[in-house]
Amino acid sequence: MKDMAAEAEGLGNIFRHLWLLRAVAQAAGVDLDREMRAGRLSGLEYARMVTACRGAGCSKSCALWLSARRDDAPAVPEFCPRADVFKRLMR
Repeated sequence: MKDMAAEAEGLGNIFRHLWLLRAVAQAAGVDLDREMRAGRLSGLEYARMVTACRGAGCSKSCALWLSARRDDAPAVPEFCPRADVFKRLMR
């Protein structure tokens, strides 16, 4: 049987990555809660976004990207593992 607890240890801190994911969503001009209510983002897809963020290993780059933003133009970092989802929701 697969030990799910041991597998989760290799992922980044869930609270840090939830914060990063929501901060990138804000930078993209995407309201994740609204997108879920509207049916444009499923709960499963949201969970996959969080998991991809946790496993990507780019949290420092992401935090730097967020802190370096100087304008309000919607944007998503190209290195984001779920940039495709954000770009789809930005339209």
